[in-house]
Amino acid sequence: MLPIIGVTPSLDHESQRYMLSPEYTAGVRAAGGVPVMLPYADDAAIERLLGVLNGILLSGGVDVDPVHFQEEPLPQLGRVCPDRDRAELRLTRKVLEAGLPILGICRGAQLLNVAAGGSLCQDIPTQVRSSLKHSQTAPRWHPTHAVNLEAGGITRRLLGVPSIRVNSFHHQAVGRPAPGFAVTARAGDGVIEAIEGPGFTVGIQWHPECMWEKDPIFLGLFRGLVEAASP
Repeated sequence: MLPIIGVTPSLDHESQRYMLSPEYTAGVRAAGGVPVMLPYADDAAIERLLGVLNGILLSGGVDVDPVHFQEEPLPQLGRVCPDRDRAELRLTRKVLEAGLPILGICRGAQLLNVAAGGSLCQDIPTQVRSSLKHSQTAPRWHPTHAVNLEAGGITRRLLGVPSIRVNSFHHQAVGRPAPGFAVTARAGDGVIEAIEGPGFTVGIQWHPECMWEKDPIFLGLFRGLVEAASP
């Protein structure tokens, strides 16, 4: 039986439509899973969903509101989506309690860290000294900076290399890791690029869904999620 992977969408307030790049679902399918887009749900609906889902993919998107990690907004804070924040935090905390496998990508990694009790760096260019360019203008599939992967981490095991070049589309990043989470990858400027929690709980800052067709090594992250979620 193929594992069912719930994938969180963004919400367009103007059109009142959920939106999800097909690259996320393509990665799950290529790894052998069945992707299902998840609507924003209340606690009762989440409990029902957890009886069906085998794993979760938290997708990328807009900034996480700093109110959720007890900070005031800096001037550089970008667009936020209160409905998405509330829904994904509720879902992620329930999934963490249930022990289901989680893969968070970009915003998804940040949201995962906040849901588990960590904080974020609200704006890399103004808060990280001598920062690299983390919001690239190159094609989305193109790797633009290196990350170093910690030995013994899931991320390094899945990619099979000690360092790798990745794409980059973010100005926020994980700040203080959540209790029980480890930092398992950093960029050369010290920015956190991967975190891992108990079981298969992995957050990565780059976008492998845009890269795996050009470089199959990145499909390993989706395969890891699907294998961990296999019934």
